[in-house]
Amino acid sequence: MKQITMALLLGACVVSCKAPQHIASRPVVPPGAAELGYTKCVINEKPTAADIAPGSKGAGKWFSGQWWCSPKPSLDKYSTQGGILALVLDGDLVSTPNDFSTGKLPLLPGSDGFYVEFDYWLSDWDPDHFPAVWLMPAEHNGKQEDQYAGDPAGYERWMEFDIDEGGFGPGLTGTVHSWYGIYPKIEGIQNPNNVSAVAIDRSKKHTFGGSYDPVKQTVTWWVDGVKQMSAGPPHVPVEGPKQHFYLIISAQSHGKKTPYTMFVSGVRAYVPPSSTLPAASAE
Repeated sequence: MKQITMALLLGACVVSCKAPQHIASRPVVPPGAAELGYTKCVINEKPTAADIAPGSKGAGKWFSGQWWCSPKPSLDKYSTQGGILALVLDGDLVSTPNDFSTGKLPLLPGSDGFYVEFDYWLSDWDPDHFPAVWLMPAEHNGKQEDQYAGDPAGYERWMEFDIDEGGFGPGLTGTVHSWYGIYPKIEGIQNPNNVSAVAIDRSKKHTFGGSYDPVKQTVTWWVDGVKQMSAGPPHVPVEGPKQHFYLIISAQSHGKKTPYTMFVSGVRAYVPPSSTLPAASAE
């Protein structure tokens, strides 16, 4: 892409992401998005507890609990502290209704490619804490819409993209999973280079990002604008371009259930300028 064209696109995204105080603004397209030319900002949120729907359906921005889990986490798992979304242990938010009808935040088409980043930190650090920011495809649902031609009945295939998970190592843990099989016998493979040895103080704010390039069948992880590692096939499955991804924020535990709070101050997503998704609202 010519430099002048890139500059115009970057400027256009900055303008499209300007917003009043209750929505985050971003002065430039982040490096993880710019590297792939994903300059169109389609999610630009500074989430609060008020953005969470009261139930698992409707036109909210965030919904409590995964479609496959019952009961859902209660709304007292979430609060707004100093204008920032706070999740306590077992809080679990998704950006789409449990029936995958239209919510206020878009699904990200794998066919376009995307870059997503989350700003978050924890109240304290303990190896039992298991914060996670990740993506799953809407096609992996109760209707098993992640079945494809030529597969036996009930055989599902899907891509899970974990942008960051805490408690597995000193630094970023970024994993892409290629899942397949007939429930309950599900198998999968994941990238082996998923744990960074570079330590992160999770009590400090960091920006965790991940990109998906469907052309090169590659995912890449970023921390605070610095590239970490990448993965490709077979760990990045061929089904990715056929699927549409929603965002997940969860405050889990590695088993001891040690209490903590996860603070999330920003969530952003970028796609190619040719995407038909609308730019993030400035209202």
